[in-house]
Amino acid sequence: MKKFDWRFFICAVLGITGLIGIGIGLAEGSMLIIIAAIIFTIIFVGLGFALKRKYINTTQ
Repeated sequence: MKKFDWRFFICAVLGITGLIGIGIGLAEGSMLIIIAAIIFTIIFVGLGFALKRKYINTTQ
């Protein structure tokens, strides 16, 4: 069984929060919320992928 890594979990939760924010922005019709949520999502999903690549490279 693999060890649970909180960094990946937090990045995933924050990325999903950004996606939820996009939906809320669409429902409200607010471009400001949509743009902020898209930026938020890109940052945390990208951070998660970068951490995963770094993790894989250091364990091999």
